[in-house]
Amino acid sequence: MSFKDAQQYVGMECVVAWRDRRGDVQERKLFISDVTFVPLYGICLITDYMEIRLDRVVNIRAVGEAAEPAAA
Repeated sequence: MSFKDAQQYVGMECVVAWRDRRGDVQERKLFISDVTFVPLYGICLITDYMEIRLDRVVNIRAVGEAAEPAAA
């Protein structure tokens, strides 16, 4: 997923699937507050749960009131 693609989900509650350190896919409903560069990690999703490296994200699906991401 690219930085620009991820930015359209900022401020939304989404179901995010990502690969953990062992390569297993984890999935969780998260609020995405920002997409930014984190030193030593690279570009990350900043969520209410944790920071998730963008290169480990498998899928993001918007949920709730705003079911579709905003047009970029």
